Amino acid sequence: MNIGCDIVENKRLKNKSKRFIELILTKEEILEYQEKGFYYLCGRFAAKEAIMKCLDNTKKYTFQDIIILNDQNGQPYCKNIANVKVSISHEKKYTIACAIVY
Repeated sequence: MNIGCDIVENKRLKNKSKRFIELILTKEEILEYQEKGFYYLCGRFAAKEAIMKCLDNTKKYTFQDIIILNDQNGQPYCKNIANVKVSISHEKKYTIACAIVY
């Protein structure tokens, strides 16, 4: 089992280019981002960083290798990597995410 955690100062992601957003979010996530807005981007960025910190370091993962969606109850989950749990929390200035790979 591995644990990863990441915190983002939200203002770092403010006014980022479309190209930057396309590097971070997959096409599925961009659809959600367009509906939910800026804090969605902050959460996905932090969550993907947290997941990358606890995955096998022998493979280089990119933001596009990880898809994080929400289930019907609003709980984030990693769609394409098995045995990953993720939690995202927002505050005005910061977003934090924790991930566990088991």
